[in-house]
Amino acid sequence: MQIIVVLIPQLANVFSLVPLNKIQWIYTIGISILPLVIIELQKRLNEIKFGKVIYKKYEKDVKFN
Repeated sequence: MQIIVVLIPQLANVFSLVPLNKIQWIYTIGISILPLVIIELQKRLNEIKFGKVIYKKYEKDVKFN
């Protein structure tokens, strides 16, 4: 539904959509990437604090057909 509003000019006018300028795009991209950076930092801090954690399944937990 959202993409229809953006692509059809008449609907875009109804919702008063305007293109983003360069600064707004920079903010948008920065905010979009921020969770990735935070999660990777958290992984590194956990590795330092708790040591390398490797999640692996044991054979008895995995059922083979």
